Amino acid sequence: MSLRSRLAILFGLLALVVSAIVGAASYQAMRSEVSESTDRFLESRAIEVTRGIREQPGNPPLRPNRANTNDLGNGANGANGANGANGAIGDAATLLPRLPFDPDAIVQVIDRDGVVLSSGSNELPITDAVERLIVERPRPGESAPDRYDDVEIDGTSYRMYTRALQGGGAIQVARSTTENDAVLSVLVSRIAIIGLIAAVLAAFAGWWIARRTTRPLRRLADVAATVADTRDVSIDVPVGRPDEIGQLAGSFREMLTALETSREQQHRLVLDAGHELRTPLTSLRANVEMLQRIDSRPDAALTPEDRRELLHAINSEVGELSNLFTELMELATDSHDADATMEAVDLAEVVSRSVERWQRRVDRQISLNAESVMVSGNEAMIERAVTNVLGNAHKFSPPGEPIDVVVRDGFVSVRDRGPGVAVADRARVFDRFYRADATRTMPGSGLGLAIVAQIVERHGGETWVAESEHGGADVGFRLPTI
Repeated sequence: MSLRSRLAILFGLLALVVSAIVGAASYQAMRSEVSESTDRFLESRAIEVTRGIREQPGNPPLRPNRANTNDLGNGANGANGANGANGAIGDAATLLPRLPFDPDAIVQVIDRDGVVLSSGSNELPITDAVERLIVERPRPGESAPDRYDDVEIDGTSYRMYTRALQGGGAIQVARSTTENDAVLSVLVSRIAIIGLIAAVLAAFAGWWIARRTTRPLRRLADVAATVADTRDVSIDVPVGRPDEIGQLAGSFREMLTALETSREQQHRLVLDAGHELRTPLTSLRANVEMLQRIDSRPDAALTPEDRRELLHAINSEVGELSNLFTELMELATDSHDADATMEAVDLAEVVSRSVERWQRRVDRQISLNAESVMVSGNEAMIERAVTNVLGNAHKFSPPGEPIDVVVRDGFVSVRDRGPGVAVADRARVFDRFYRADATRTMPGSGLGLAIVAQIVERHGGETWVAESEHGGADVGFRLPTI
C-alpha cells in the first residue's frame, strides 16, 4: 500500500473517530436538553393545574361518600379554584371551572387514598413510589415532594411527573416521549451522515496532501533508482524546500557527494598503489630475468660481488614491497578505527616510548624535550603516528645529523636537518601517495604521513608542515588536551 493511500485512510479514520466523539457528545447534550425540557414542561403543567390556571380534565361523576374528602384547595401555595384566587381548588365533588386545557399531556389527580379523581385520555399508573408520595402533606411554604418516572402505557413510552398536594393526594402529568425519540433518531442519522461525509472529505484531503507531500519524495526515489541502475552518483538532487523533506533532499545530496568523493579517492588509491607497486615489481622482474639469463648460459660467470649486489637489490625491492603492503594495511585499518577505545593518556610518555623504540632501530641521535600533558586518545594509534613522523624525518635527514622532538601543550614537533619541504608542496604532504618531485627517486610509498593525518583527524587534532630552525622540515601534529 502506498503512502498516499495510508495517509488517506488515516485521515478518514481520524475524521470518523472525531465525528463519532463529537456526535456522541452532541447526542448526549441534546438528549439531556430534551429530557430537561420535558421535565420542565411536566412540572409547569402540574403547577398550572393545581393553581387553577389550567382546567382539570375529565371530572368523574360525583361520589357521595367522598363529597367532602377530596380537597385540592390545600394544593401547592393555595391554588386558584372554586374558592377564589387564594382559596382551595375545590373538593372532588365540585366541578372545576372550565379553564383552557391543552391536550398535549395526560393530567391525572388522585386523592390521599389513591383513588383517581380525574384523568385525561389515559389513566396513569400508580406505582409504589407514587403511593408513598401521596400520603405526604407538605406544609404551606414548603416545597412539595415530587418525582419523575419513565412509564409505558399501551406500548407507548411516557415521561411522568408526580407532585404531592397539601391536603393529601397528588397530581400526575405525563407526556409521550415519541416525539423526543423521533428527534433524537433524526439527530443520530444526521450525525452519521455528517460523520461519513467528513470522513470522505478528510480521506480526500489526506490523499491530496500526501500527493503534494510525497511528490519530492518520489523525485528522490527516482534519483535513487537512477543511481542504482547507472551507478552514477554525480546526479543533481533537487532541494529547494526549507522543511524536513528539503533537509532529507540535502542530506541525500551530501551522501551522493560523499559517495562520489569516496569513489574518486578509491580510484586514485588504486591508481597510485598500482604506480607505486610497478617500480619495485619492475626492478624485481629485471633482476630475476638477469638471473635466468645467467643460469641459461653455461659459460656465464657471476662474481661474488655482482651476486651480492643483485641479491641486495632484490632484497631491497622485496622490503619496499613489504613496507608498501604494511602501510596499505595500516591505512585500511585506520579507516575502521572509529570504535577504537579513547582514554586519558600522557602524550609525553607515548612519544618517549616511540623515540626509544626508534633509536633502537637506527643509528641516529634523537633529542627529546617533552612536558607531561594529558590528551584523550588511543595509545597504539598515537604511537603509530609518532613513529611515522620519525621515519619521515630519518629518511630525509643526512647521516649523523640528529632529530629533535618537542612535546608541549598537546603539540608534537619533529624537526630534522634535511632539505626541508618546498612551500608549494606543504599543502599536499599528508595526501596519500603524494611525493614531491625532489623525493620521487627516494625509497618510500608516500603513505606514512597520510596515515598520520588520518590518525590525528580521528583524534580531533590537526597536522602541519613548516621549516625548522636548522633549515630542515618541522613536521608534527596537535591533539586536544584534557
